[in-house]
Amino acid sequence: MISNYIKLAIRVLGRNKFFTAISLFGISFTLAILMLIVSVMETEVGQTPPLSEKDKMVIVPNLNLKRQFYDTIYAYDTTMYNGAQVIDTSFTLNESGQNNSNNEFAYWFLEKHLSNVPNAKKFTFFNSNNVYNSYVNNSKVEFKTVYSDHRFWDLFDFQFVEGFGFGESAVENEELVAVITTELADKYFGKVENVVGEILEMDRKNFKVIGVVEPAGIMLLAVDIIVPYTHDNIDAQRRNENGFGGYMGMFVGEKNSDVGLIKNDIEFINSNTEVPAVAQDNYDIIEFEPFSFHEAYAGQILDLDDEEESLKWMKWIMFSLMGFLIILPTLNLINLNVSRIMERSSEIGVRKAFGADRNTILFQFVVENIVQTFIGGLIGLVMAMLFIYIINDTKLMGDVILKLNYRFFFFSLIICLIFGLVSGLLPAYRMSKMHVVSALKQNKL
Repeated sequence: MISNYIKLAIRVLGRNKFFTAISLFGISFTLAILMLIVSVMETEVGQTPPLSEKDKMVIVPNLNLKRQFYDTIYAYDTTMYNGAQVIDTSFTLNESGQNNSNNEFAYWFLEKHLSNVPNAKKFTFFNSNNVYNSYVNNSKVEFKTVYSDHRFWDLFDFQFVEGFGFGESAVENEELVAVITTELADKYFGKVENVVGEILEMDRKNFKVIGVVEPAGIMLLAVDIIVPYTHDNIDAQRRNENGFGGYMGMFVGEKNSDVGLIKNDIEFINSNTEVPAVAQDNYDIIEFEPFSFHEAYAGQILDLDDEEESLKWMKWIMFSLMGFLIILPTLNLINLNVSRIMERSSEIGVRKAFGADRNTILFQFVVENIVQTFIGGLIGLVMAMLFIYIINDTKLMGDVILKLNYRFFFFSLIICLIFGLVSGLLPAYRMSKMHVVSALKQNKL
């Protein structure tokens, strides 16, 4: 039965080629945009390498030192005391300003205070705020550099093309070793294979390449080369200062529910941490607030003061955008489908006259519309893949590399199904209720 409906749906699409072309374009273009949005979100916040455990992650990005100042505000009033009028004085303390310094952490501070978070299964401290330049064959090559500890490779599951990451002994012994991306290998050495063992010059040091990885392709970790933090000369100069530097902490729990526990652990550690001695003349409050990965990402995008509020707004924006992209073309398709089905009213009348019930008619037209939507979806999928290729090839989104994976296809399939059901159900329901005599009067067999 269903196979017959599918064959009939394909024949119906060929009756009015112009109408079909308009419908398929509307479906395919809308679905292509929706699939593109899904791909962006899947790449940035989905469980994709090198951050396959985003739902279990907690990030501590900044150290905040401050001192709050207050003004004493006196209020004068009169009252009666033993028959005599006297002045009654009260006062309130109002905030009048503050000293406030906010920056990322020095490595020593993280290692001292946050290297033993009870509910964290894994953690790492790294600095991704460094850019160096080199010249190869008279062309400038830019290095986006990460300084990290050896635990970096436990938390970030980079896809190694060859070689491996550096270990604890390499960090402690300050070995000049590096892991680079295939993109940097191609720019610097003119190849992406057999790169391990080559020497790369950066910051007036010669690093030996011990591993080559695929680019991270996400906004949070735009990187070309990863080297041991012990080669971070700037951080070494700050080890006796107030705790500021270029590092952030990242923690991963055993399961998703551990995110709240890790945040509580870090907040407890914060409450028991004193302002570094060298900063106590200017500050008396120390804060380092933890965020889930998604809160940190939303805060980076929307740049609001509150990361939790940023995440709420980001969800509303994404849901509203996707809802708009689904509802508007769906309403247009409903109108087009009503017109198309009305042209077939006599056909419906004949089928009812020969015993077809309302559910049969309804099911037939819903199947026809889903078939049409899936054809448009396939076209939209090809368009989305083309858009993704162009975006990645032209670096339209900077270091973000959009990916295609099974989740992308699954969500695309769901989108097609919803689109087909919503845009076909209403007109099909209306026609299934049409009386046999009214349908036959249309005389458009």
